[in-house]
Amino acid sequence: MSRQNVIFAALGGLTLAAVPLVAANAQSGDALAHAERACFDAGVGPHSAGYNTCVDRAAFAFDHGAPAAAYREAASVRDANNACMSYGLSPQSLGYKGCVSNQVDRGTTAAAYTAEPVVIQERPHVAVSVDPYGFRYDRDGNLLDQNGYVIRYVP
Repeated sequence: MSRQNVIFAALGGLTLAAVPLVAANAQSGDALAHAERACFDAGVGPHSAGYNTCVDRAAFAFDHGAPAAAYREAASVRDANNACMSYGLSPQSLGYKGCVSNQVDRGTTAAAYTAEPVVIQERPHVAVSVDPYGFRYDRDGNLLDQNGYVIRYVP
């Protein structure tokens, strides 16, 4: 055996050993059929950018006995599609496909950013001390305005 053949055999063996074994998610046919239906019902059509992602995620959930999670996955892909469309990306572009992938992987959609404002009902504090400059402080050392509301909290 020549030196070159030994080097190629060693490199080939090293390459095979170094390649990470990708965990294959083999889904049953029943799970795939249910997943396709869930994605279609969620509004992710067969020719959309996130269809394969939707089917893979939903089928995995169906195989693990979590149909509610499968429908949530389908809805998250639909929401990701809608979010990326709202950014003005063309559905045929690679940027759109990357956007859908990022949105689904992060789990952030437009719905994640809608929140009700928090209203804090604060009562006026009682000033317990006034310094020579006229600044008022409550018992915790917080700076108060003339009406007794906190201007600056003391940590």
